[in-house]
Amino acid sequence: GAINVVSSDPLTFSTANTERMRLDTSGQLLLGHSGSSQLAGILAQVNIETTASASLTVKRNSANEFDAVIGLGKTRATSVGGSTIVQQNDRLGTISFFGSDGNDTGSQAAAIRAECDGTPGADDMPGRLVFMTTSDGANGSTERMRIDSSGRLLIGFDSDLSGGDTSAKLQVTHTGGGTLRL
Repeated sequence: GAINVVSSDPLTFSTANTERMRLDTSGQLLLGHSGSSQLAGILAQVNIETTASASLTVKRNSANEFDAVIGLGKTRATSVGGSTIVQQNDRLGTISFFGSDGNDTGSQAAAIRAECDGTPGADDMPGRLVFMTTSDGANGSTERMRIDSSGRLLIGFDSDLSGGDTSAKLQVTHTGGGTLRL
């Protein structure tokens, strides 16, 4: 193995005379490749791109009820370490799914997003999950379902959820008419 350290070059890590990992001069960690790569215009701080397995695993081994965690966080601070409070409707984290359309991998097929769903305060973070898919022939995802901070499951609403029955725990609306409320 080898570690290449040259002041103006990226820091590289190699095994069996093959580069395996690189920390480039912009601070991007590259695994499986040596050039900056983006997915749908997202320039990630950690970038995995290979022809074999581009996977990330997180595993916890412990004799208790605790799990492995992938945490996504958001503040409105403008510096590292800040904790400025988020606001209603702020996006807190998104898991996006992309596929190659023969041209690039810039078209989103689906996404799951967490958003702030009310007014946050000290140790109080109301949240909702939004599920989005992309219709055939479209190039952007549309909200299809959400679970709001009160626990309601909402399916088929406009983006502003106008006309929603706040007492219903499940509400399904179709743009062609008809609503089921429970």
